[in-house]
Amino acid sequence: MKYSDKLNKSKDLRELIESLEDGDDIVVGYGKDYKGDTKTYKVKSYRRNKEGEKMYSIWDSFRGMNIEKLGKTTMKAYDYNMMSQKTTYTFPLYKMSIIK
Repeated sequence: MKYSDKLNKSKDLRELIESLEDGDDIVVGYGKDYKGDTKTYKVKSYRRNKEGEKMYSIWDSFRGMNIEKLGKTTMKAYDYNMMSQKTTYTFPLYKMSIIK
């Protein structure tokens, strides 16, 4: 897949995420579970500080990761475990689908 194709496939989802207001969320599909069904994730938007800086997080059924950067074709996420070990993951926007 060419970079221009990735940009075009990612555009709608990226714009939808950027349009979320404080407390809003959307459900996206990405990857497969052990049954072969599409896994669902909830992308949430919130305000971190008084200046109104917009932040995002992505959640499965019980775990969440903060979004460090929302790029043109990817979304970089991170979290810390109980031992203060940082875990990162890059979600490709062009492989995600909007569920609701």
